[in-house]
Amino acid sequence: MNQRLAAVLLVVLLLVPATPVVAADSVVVGRADLSLTVPDNRVAPGETATLDVYVVNDARLVRGGPQEFENRVTTARTTTLDVGAVRGVDVVTDEIPVGTVPEGTHGPASIELTVPESVPPGTYRLPVTLSYTYTSTVLYDVTDRSDGPEYDDVEVTKRVSVPIVVEERPRFSIEDVETDAQIGGSGRMSVSVRHVGSEVVRGASVDLTSANDDLTFGGATTAESFVGEWRPGETKTVTFPVNVVDDAELRDYTVTGRISYTDSDGISGTSNELRSSVRPRAEQAFSLSGVESSLRIDHEGTVSGTVTNEGPTPITDAVVVFEPRSPNFDASETEFAIPDLAPGESAPFGFDVEVSSAADPGSRQLRFVVAYENEDGDNLTSDALTARLDVAPERDSFTVEATESTVRAGGSGRLVLRVTNADDETLSDVSAKLFVDDPISTDDDEAFVDELAPGDSAEISFEVSVAGGTFPKAYPVSLDFEYDRPDGTTLISDTVRLPITVEERRGGGLPVGLLVGLAAIALVGAAIIVARRR
Repeated sequence: MNQRLAAVLLVVLLLVPATPVVAADSVVVGRADLSLTVPDNRVAPGETATLDVYVVNDARLVRGGPQEFENRVTTARTTTLDVGAVRGVDVVTDEIPVGTVPEGTHGPASIELTVPESVPPGTYRLPVTLSYTYTSTVLYDVTDRSDGPEYDDVEVTKRVSVPIVVEERPRFSIEDVETDAQIGGSGRMSVSVRHVGSEVVRGASVDLTSANDDLTFGGATTAESFVGEWRPGETKTVTFPVNVVDDAELRDYTVTGRISYTDSDGISGTSNELRSSVRPRAEQAFSLSGVESSLRIDHEGTVSGTVTNEGPTPITDAVVVFEPRSPNFDASETEFAIPDLAPGESAPFGFDVEVSSAADPGSRQLRFVVAYENEDGDNLTSDALTARLDVAPERDSFTVEATESTVRAGGSGRLVLRVTNADDETLSDVSAKLFVDDPISTDDDEAFVDELAPGDSAEISFEVSVAGGTFPKAYPVSLDFEYDRPDGTTLISDTVRLPITVEERRGGGLPVGLLVGLAAIALVGAAIIVARRR
């Protein structure tokens, strides 16, 4: 402090306030006095709390003057709160910058802390170091304000304490949360909560909230269950219906809860927030293996394979469903029942599938799903299971080979054929029909085979005749088959064309033309002789 300012202060202190002073220099004197107050300092064990701390400036103006200087000497500046530690309580906040604090109450400044479950009830003192600066005096020239005022600043550091009252309240803790719900399904969630306080509560209920819409309580994000009276140390387990959407991730989902209750004084209360997590089960999975087919164009074949329950739960009352996506594939039955399967177990399946003549040969993707019942009796359907199979080109059900097919002109003989079942299933009641045109004729145009297994052959024969004078060469005949398949359907095969070879007539007799000519000559000669005799 300079000598001039000290002298003026001395005069101020010695003068009686009522005595008027006339001087060229004047002074404003005051001080800022800060303290802390906490309107609500009650916390409970097991909760995270925020204390709202207000800064009170109980300023004092000793000697007044211009308003700007009065504000200067009654205002605290660069104010900070340095929060200390208290045994047993976890104080999160370290330092709080407050800044300028005029006269009055300002705030709040927030102090975050966590009170462990093990902290006993009582009053705890939280130390806070309060630091600030204020101006105690302002010396200024009354007649000449061009010469700036002189300030005397004071730095203050003082240690105060904030009382924290840890109350004895009903307290609760989540011990376990489990669910049997799978992704894409529904189930039950069980929540076990323990009363860790020391006071009996009545009319208690457990309120749960899901933090994610992928996991809901029957479609809602909140659920409530009434449990009634609850004694200290008692654990209660409540259950809620739960649903998990199809595209949910397999991870832990946050679940929060609160306990609503009435205490021994009849006052309604709510516990601190309880927080836990729950993981749904993986989505039920299936796999296909060994998928084979005998599909070909314009033919009814089979598709077969094995389905495996990949878990995680057993399934019952299950069927494999064939879902053809093309009108060229037609299954007489689209569901194949399979036995109950535990995780890891497998079962075979098969379908009869007819491929229309409009289909194209080549690789095709076929789609299947598994419809089943889970442990809770819910009817569910798996994701699509696909298999890529080859569709073969169209082919005849029979191959025909002629073993005897030569007949002489003007004669008759047997057309002997070897018929082979080219199909992959047994064909029965095979009736062959022969069609011929001149110069070939037959009165024996049908043949019959009782049954042909795949790859088996049988011989059939027809009696045919060739007109005399037929030019020797190969002449075509046609053949088709009417037959029955194992499923009882009757089909007619495509027409098969075969050659019959006509050979030139041979032997010791005269040719027919020559005989006819000689006969004509003989008749004419006989007629002449008869005429002469007359």
